[in-house]
Amino acid sequence: MKRMMNKMITAAAVLMIGAGVASAQDALKAEIPFAFSTAGKVTEPGKYLARMTPGASATKVLSLYNETTRHSYMVAAMLQSDAPRHWKTSGAPRAAFDCSTGTCALRKIWFGEGNAYEFHGPKTKSGEVQLTEILLKSSTKGD
Repeated sequence: MKRMMNKMITAAAVLMIGAGVASAQDALKAEIPFAFSTAGKVTEPGKYLARMTPGASATKVLSLYNETTRHSYMVAAMLQSDAPRHWKTSGAPRAAFDCSTGTCALRKIWFGEGNAYEFHGPKTKSGEVQLTEILLKSSTKGD
């Protein structure tokens, strides 16, 4: 499973490089005040740009760029699903982090329309998930 995930991430990285960088208008901004894990790495708190890009086959890849540390992270979405009802009602893009294991992990992101994207995270002993939500803002070249 780990080997397959590494291959998927590598393939996604190659596709991202080949496709070029999307414009800043396609990205959303978030101020994430805590460290979190994604793609097997622990990230630093800071200002992030997030965008979804097509990956291999029907896979979507989330690209995260920390404007504070200038580090980039890419993670393949494991599942596409309907956004939670209260997200759709507000219409505001959001990201959800599971902080139930003591370390937060990115679990879901929604860009304000269409499907929400879900990501693999650590399993908890109880099976319960405690989500912390962060609102995302549209990014423009002037920001």
